[in-house]
Amino acid sequence: MIGSRVYSLDIVDSTNEFAKTLVDLTPEGTVVLARQQTNGKGRHGRTWYSPADGIWMSVILRPQNFSLITVAAGVAVCETLRTVGVVPGMKWPNDIVLNRKKIGGILTENVDKNTIVGIGINLNMRKFPRELKNVASSVFIETKKRLDEERVYGILCTHLDDCYSMLKNGQTSELLTKWRNYSIMLGREVYIEAGDKKMTGRVLDISSDGALMLMCPNRCVERIIAGVCHLTM
Repeated sequence: MIGSRVYSLDIVDSTNEFAKTLVDLTPEGTVVLARQQTNGKGRHGRTWYSPADGIWMSVILRPQNFSLITVAAGVAVCETLRTVGVVPGMKWPNDIVLNRKKIGGILTENVDKNTIVGIGINLNMRKFPRELKNVASSVFIETKKRLDEERVYGILCTHLDDCYSMLKNGQTSELLTKWRNYSIMLGREVYIEAGDKKMTGRVLDISSDGALMLMCPNRCVERIIAGVCHLTM
């Protein structure tokens, strides 16, 4: 289903923004795929650097369970990269990492009864702006492997379809097990910024609705629904 209809663009401001114009006109599983974005979207209003040599795409879905969409998409990205010989990790809530550098991310936005899942993967990029060099990288920089973008895209659609089917069929425990296998956070000390609230603690798990379970220094367990997470060691 995912990728059965594709809007393939050479350049666009944002695949998520373009997808929003299609939600009432196109079937579930439609993909917007771009070679470049001029104003790619990250979380908290940030811009996602997205020149050529990456995967920049958005998928239109209509799920009954919204809470684990980001988890499902993140697992699909990790499964895809593993298929082509790269083993990444996941950092809650939406980062794909390799050697502790961010190589991809998920941005999920709800529009009426639709969910737009934006996916960015830094595949073959060789350099980044100065302000991103310490936090972002690409598969090529980290592994010296140049991956075929069309092949990666095709594999990604297959894994997205599989993970989305798991979500629709209520196989949340299996999906969360996959997330745990890729997580770089379990048992680690982290610093969380959740709005005005800031806290440190040790990551225990992820809940059935995607919340991060954090053991705080006072031994209380906090349930974090959204926020920015930093590894402290």
